[in-house]
Amino acid sequence: MSGLLNNPNLKKQPKTDPLDRGQDIKPKNTFTTDDLKNNNGKPSKPGKSVADSVTFYANVRINNHIKNKAEALSGIGLYKSQKDAIDNALDYLIYSLDAEDKRKFTFQLDILESRDARTRGK
Repeated sequence: MSGLLNNPNLKKQPKTDPLDRGQDIKPKNTFTTDDLKNNNGKPSKPGKSVADSVTFYANVRINNHIKNKAEALSGIGLYKSQKDAIDNALDYLIYSLDAEDKRKFTFQLDILESRDARTRGK
């Protein structure tokens, strides 16, 4: 066994890389961590570490009649999908709200969007 561990043939051959890796790739411009801290002289915005808005899939439970209405609207070619039909219907409803209800809606929507950005924007 000791003959396998102390094989003289292995010591004579230099270890070379069998793959041709080509030229070394080096960046044109380099930087240090101090450059990152300086942020190119621009002050960083506090509190803006997460995204302002994120988009992800969510499920809403609806009954078959609402689903059928959305499918019919997309089926006759008014909308490309059921999602577009519901989105446009909600936009139409929001547009028709009076000023006070629109203000309340916008306030609630901003709260929900910022919560989503905080929780899912990581």
